[in-house]
Amino acid sequence: MPAPPPANGPMVNAELDEKTLQEVAQEVFRDDRWEVALRNLGRRLRPEQAKRLLQDGAKTYGFWQLPDDALDGLVSQLLNREEMMSPGLQQWADSMEKNVTAVVPQSIKAPKSEATEKSQKTETSQVGEPVVQPMKTFATSRFSVDLVTLDAATSGETGVNVSRFIQEEQLPKARTVAMKPLSGLPDWKGHLVSPNYFRMINGSLHLVVLLCSAGYALDLVTSKYPLAIPLFSWPIFFARLGGMATAIWSALLFLSMCRSVLTVLSRCCPRRGASFWFTFLDCHKDLHIQAGKALVFYSAVHIGGHVIGTVPGVLQKNVSELNQLLSCAQEDPPYVADWDLSFFHWPHCPLSEEDKPMNFTEALFLTMPGFTGFLLVVVLAGLFLTSLQKFRTERFEVFSKIHSLGIFLWPPLLFLHGSQGWVGIGIPLVIVVCGLPILLYTLTRLARLLRYYLNARTVRILRAVVRPGQEEPVDGALVQLELSRPKCLWQWKRNAGMYAFICMPEYAPLQWHPMTITSGNEDETVNFLIAGIGDWTQELARRCLSGKLPRLALDGPFTAPTQSALEKRVLVAVGAGVGVTPFISLLSTLVAELVSESKQHRLVKAHFYWMTRDPMEFVFAWQILRKWLRQDILQSKIFVHLYTTARDPKQNLSAFLFKEAVKRQCLVDRRHFRSSLAQWLEQQEVQTPGPQFPWAWAEGGNEDLIWVKCPSFDSEGMASSFRTITDRGSADRLQPEVEGDPCDERMVPIWFGRPNFKRDISSIGKARPDMNVHVYVCGNDDLVRGLQSICDSCAQEALARSRTRKGPLQKYVVHYERFG
Repeated sequence: MPAPPPANGPMVNAELDEKTLQEVAQEVFRDDRWEVALRNLGRRLRPEQAKRLLQDGAKTYGFWQLPDDALDGLVSQLLNREEMMSPGLQQWADSMEKNVTAVVPQSIKAPKSEATEKSQKTETSQVGEPVVQPMKTFATSRFSVDLVTLDAATSGETGVNVSRFIQEEQLPKARTVAMKPLSGLPDWKGHLVSPNYFRMINGSLHLVVLLCSAGYALDLVTSKYPLAIPLFSWPIFFARLGGMATAIWSALLFLSMCRSVLTVLSRCCPRRGASFWFTFLDCHKDLHIQAGKALVFYSAVHIGGHVIGTVPGVLQKNVSELNQLLSCAQEDPPYVADWDLSFFHWPHCPLSEEDKPMNFTEALFLTMPGFTGFLLVVVLAGLFLTSLQKFRTERFEVFSKIHSLGIFLWPPLLFLHGSQGWVGIGIPLVIVVCGLPILLYTLTRLARLLRYYLNARTVRILRAVVRPGQEEPVDGALVQLELSRPKCLWQWKRNAGMYAFICMPEYAPLQWHPMTITSGNEDETVNFLIAGIGDWTQELARRCLSGKLPRLALDGPFTAPTQSALEKRVLVAVGAGVGVTPFISLLSTLVAELVSESKQHRLVKAHFYWMTRDPMEFVFAWQILRKWLRQDILQSKIFVHLYTTARDPKQNLSAFLFKEAVKRQCLVDRRHFRSSLAQWLEQQEVQTPGPQFPWAWAEGGNEDLIWVKCPSFDSEGMASSFRTITDRGSADRLQPEVEGDPCDERMVPIWFGRPNFKRDISSIGKARPDMNVHVYVCGNDDLVRGLQSICDSCAQEALARSRTRKGPLQKYVVHYERFG
């Protein structure tokens, strides 16, 4: 490898060829050292080639459009030139100087601490790079707002109290009082709110079903049929208990699928103070799964009781003894309702010697209870096996068809199974227990059928935007659909985060897939963001890419947990990947409401976290993000945190140079930011921090970030990454493009890595100690469990703080998205 020129030699004007770059890469990755790259490239690269290298590296992390001014600082790092502040941070610093909203009196200005002075000093690392020491002064940014400075000029302002960025011991004590309780939210009583009410609901349902079934079985075998235990022994008790429990869980199974009914009930519930009931309505998918598992368990109990007690008793006892017990053979049976179901009796009742089963096989296949019981077990086994996660993911078509068949067969088989009435109440339990839920489910399916036919001509895809997958066009593709709103049986008003079922009749007429609606109240279209992770979604992407938009049918909209977020005062929304879809709808709705009724709206603070491996996904929310950038009132109440979790490519020189340049530039920016923040705190008390504000740094974090402008699908450098297909003749029905505005030049930070939720949620809660913090999450199970654990820890800290301060106890509640 040729020796590099001296450190203060002339700049080499010729561009380095590919071979030289490969040699440099080998040298760099041998030791994985930044100084090697600087020594070999720093004074040999031309600025244009350095910029191209950094752009190529940015693309490996998903940044396809970085403005030139954002790259200037990175180029300076790579060429070892004079350091400069990033343009996004410069925008924030400039806005802070121009838009001072309130000045703190001299007597209550925040003093500089020794920690502030020391934090602005740097030391030299082993590789000669400036390293900024963590700032302890700002690590408690939201921790000290249980005290609020009294100032008539600023008491009504919106924004961020800068006292939250000062340690409590530095706050002036003569002019401070405790905050008045601002939260009127009634909530579940107790010192600690469970992360979710579902455990309580689940446990209560299991207990109620068990007690009801046990009471029914005990009354049956001791009061109505006293000869049952002498003939069949105690297993008959468990058989009847299992039978009743199976009927109840079957009813709950059908009730959990009555989405239209649950949606109507959710609209009838009061919005405030109804967290428990909203959880009950929202957890229909969890209830459906629990009902299926309980159905398997109690069916086994029912079968076991009959196999151990009933069948041996029928085979061993004579006909006269059996007829004394069987209700159908008695003149005055202990029936609740005497239905004549003799048409279904097999064998005929009263029993005769010829009809009495002689062995287990005859009892199983030559009697109505035995044969229908066998068929019910077959249906249940098929439903259980095809419902397993792996099978459902790989063979959704089979799962869908077997489920549809099972739902159709289960009620009539249950009816026939109980029609014999040997030891019963005169009417099959399925009629008494499951009749209403099955009727409601039937009405739900009829509503789907009506929507399908009544809206067949009005629902159409107006525009589709497709981001092809990295390896294959449809595998991992993202599709944003804008559909015309259905005219019939479609109610959409302040229903942020609701979901609908989508059917593609030309491909799979029986498949209906739940998708979250991303459009807000003000949008004229029904929008979806769909990931190509299965056969159906990949086929949708394939047809859109072909230029021929498919015909779709909609069923919904249905209730979802995000609806309740509109009534919360302090909320945190966390979306991972396409899990952000309900929160795009929520953000759109909040933006529209805050612009029109900012003074009357209940919202105090809302923090939106969006994590994704590919930053290009942020483009799908560009319209709503631009609206957010243009309204100061929105930036004082809504804060957006964008995170990319893209993995570092291996043995990629351009990616290595980009990531390392970002790290070094962030060291420079943190130093400038903390210096500017200290000056800002001295000058004013209340301020809107602006979209460029690096929250993690203000909290004492050292995460890396890069500032970008809010792009669009047709922006320079983005058009090649997205494919837009528009329906002919529908241009006038589409939402108009947002016109250009100087605010569009504002830059927003995108962070590398994952959020520090423990730090952020804890500080958000401490900033508003008299308000509950509601955390909404749509992501994988690990993310949900992690946030539940964090909120549990924060609630314990709030409990400890409540012993030393007055006011209501603060609670942390997690709501996780359930649909399907």
